[in-house]
Amino acid sequence: MTNIEEALALLAAPCTDERFFPRALSALTLVTQCRWAGFVRPSTKKGFAEVVAFCDGKKSLPGFEFEFKNSPCEQIYLAQNKQHLTFTNELQQRFPKFELLKKLGANSYQAEKIFNEQGDILGHIFVIDSLPQVENTKSKEFFRLLAQRVGVEYQRQIINRELKQRQDMIASSEQYMSFVDTDYIYRVVSKGYESLFNLNQADIIGRPVYELHGLAVFEGQIKPLLDRCMQGEQIKTQLWVHPPHIEKPIFLDIHHNPYYDANGKIKGAIVSAHNITELEKAKNKVEYLANHDSLTGLANRRSLFEQFHSLLDQGVSNDKKMIIAYIDIDDFKSINDNFGHKIGDLVLKEVANTLTKVSEGEDTVARIGGDEFVLFTTCNNMTDFGYQSLLHRWRKRLQQALCKQITIDEYEITLSASIGLHLVTDTSTELSSLISNADNEMFKHKQNGAAQQ
Repeated sequence: MTNIEEALALLAAPCTDERFFPRALSALTLVTQCRWAGFVRPSTKKGFAEVVAFCDGKKSLPGFEFEFKNSPCEQIYLAQNKQHLTFTNELQQRFPKFELLKKLGANSYQAEKIFNEQGDILGHIFVIDSLPQVENTKSKEFFRLLAQRVGVEYQRQIINRELKQRQDMIASSEQYMSFVDTDYIYRVVSKGYESLFNLNQADIIGRPVYELHGLAVFEGQIKPLLDRCMQGEQIKTQLWVHPPHIEKPIFLDIHHNPYYDANGKIKGAIVSAHNITELEKAKNKVEYLANHDSLTGLANRRSLFEQFHSLLDQGVSNDKKMIIAYIDIDDFKSINDNFGHKIGDLVLKEVANTLTKVSEGEDTVARIGGDEFVLFTTCNNMTDFGYQSLLHRWRKRLQQALCKQITIDEYEITLSASIGLHLVTDTSTELSSLISNADNEMFKHKQNGAAQQ
């Protein structure tokens, strides 16, 4: 196994907890053959930076803060038009005031900026070594892909911290409590209901629930829960509601408890609700980041594997077959070299949009590498001849969609792709092997295309 293959294997398994950064940095040291790797972000302390994660080969080291000025890390921020920066040798001579380099015996340095969705710099990843470094295309591209992934995971960490803060605040804010009698009339309401309905408490008490929420919402969402509660059931649920005066629906965490009189007869329902709209949005964003490619919005490798197993659970092997298409953009490196990575990213987005349109929303489309995409589609059982005809039609359909002239930021770019198709006949085979079969088929077509030129 080559260094790049081993590095990709380290990152292939889904990992979204604290183990991710050590694993990512270990992969980076493998690809670059450098001793140390780290992830740096600006510190809350003015003039300082914070090493969030640090790695000596495969061993994690404690993070630390350092003064930003006169360090190699400062230079990547000063280089506004550069995303990647390399000092091949004589690092200590270049930065004589940065004592850490002497302590480590470092002589060379590479770094790649990390951006958020708005294009702001979140931090950077770097490698340093005691020996000189020589840039190569593979390591530089791996730097770039890893920086994108680190950025996604770091943003997810930020969102999770915000979730925890919101959870701590929920108990004391946006709480709604009420007592609804068996005639579905509000008899007691908390102060929170004033903001929910834009009415004073006195104007809410004594009015039917349907009058305030609207008849459709009452009958479709609220009444079934109240009826169950008034039969003696305790209910905990979460529900989107849309009071008439509020512009957008809100998501509530709701508890229903039956209220009994002295004789044990149910007199109504005590309802307690918390507004967790922002919490739900944040959770959805975390889930989205975990399952989608940050650049194109397509499914990522993790989501691809999950959707594959979901298709199997739905009985693909019984009455349907699956076709896997492996798509590689031809000579994508020259697009980056000739037009820049920004244009290259826009080309990848265009390819993603094209594949989404071709799939018509019924198939799974994923980006699994820099310029590599995978598409799943299912088909009903048919004869061998029918399958071959279907594979031929799919190849032609994809080629017609992808092989074209496109205009990106006034640049005329000729786009073409090599496509490998594999018919899944044994669903017990690991997905990675099935994708590899489609990849091999793609490579054959790429070679044949090159030979015919």
